[in-house]
Amino acid sequence: MRGLNRFLYYGVSCVLALTATAISAVAQDTSAIVLMYHRFGEAKYPTTNTRLDQLDAHIAYLKDNGFQVRPLPDIVAALKSGAPLPPKTLAITIDDAYKSVITQALPRFKQAGFSFTVFAATEAIDKKYSDIMSWDDVRALAASGVTIGAHGHTHPHMPALSAKDVRQDLATMMARFKAELGTAPTLFAYPFGEAGREDIDMVRAAGFVAAFGQNSGPVYAEVDLFLLPRFALNENYGAMERFKLVVNTKPLRATDLIPNDPVLRVNPPMLGFKVKDPPGSLQGLSCFGPRDERLALMITGANVAIKPDSAFPQGRARVNCTLKANNTWYWFGQEFLAGGATEGVAVHARYKK
Repeated sequence: MRGLNRFLYYGVSCVLALTATAISAVAQDTSAIVLMYHRFGEAKYPTTNTRLDQLDAHIAYLKDNGFQVRPLPDIVAALKSGAPLPPKTLAITIDDAYKSVITQALPRFKQAGFSFTVFAATEAIDKKYSDIMSWDDVRALAASGVTIGAHGHTHPHMPALSAKDVRQDLATMMARFKAELGTAPTLFAYPFGEAGREDIDMVRAAGFVAAFGQNSGPVYAEVDLFLLPRFALNENYGAMERFKLVVNTKPLRATDLIPNDPVLRVNPPMLGFKVKDPPGSLQGLSCFGPRDERLALMITGANVAIKPDSAFPQGRARVNCTLKANNTWYWFGQEFLAGGATEGVAVHARYKK
């Protein structure tokens, strides 16, 4: 009987230890989903618009499935410190400060109890464009608890400018925010998601604590705080099937990125990264290039090397890597600027050295 008691005690102890480990793993999750919207209910602009029926469905899904919609500064602070985030933590961001944020999104998010962040470009507000908020609107949003982030002054293609012009654009933007709001934002979103290493360094030097691109994937503790990813949503990419997929993904914790500059000097590039704590065998990893083509991979342990067969098209080029493990999708995405013109704007010579 004594032996049986000892066996039972040992078995219970092991179960408790494993349970505590599992609970700790959940509690110590340092990742979150960040969503990116632009316009709402403006069918004239389908590439940046989200239909109102889509938005209502997004909100209902988040509410019905236990998502924790948190202020973006809180998530950034947790990433910076390594503090744990609750499971299903998510932030909502909106770029460009269109008026439909106030007329359509604000009442819906307010009713749902969701916080959100608006990244505003100051020149558009100054010029009083008909579809852009006024400074009074921005002040009212800030007073209501909405986080106001920075999106440049002229909303420039930053890698297309000289270093002097990038600094000037940032300085003008910061001065306008301080003049109108009494303070400057601490979070930045790169216009078009475009930023080379020099631009990133200048944004950091301007006093921001984090900056966001437009590459897909969850944010996680090991990611560069000045190249944080977001999942973009619009009419084409806002269907519920995709929405459910992206909000339930976990990070493929890529580190040691090659190259470390999103502006490519060599095209086709040699890409690589190391996966921290892989959720399963990396042999199931798939990576897709800017033409949605499957890219050939060389996997050695936790190291992934990618050599595309052909050059990336000029302009913005995205690579997305996904892995399914334990019935969960893991995602890592990168955005590059492949040394030519993007939307008719050429990369500045400072990136051709």
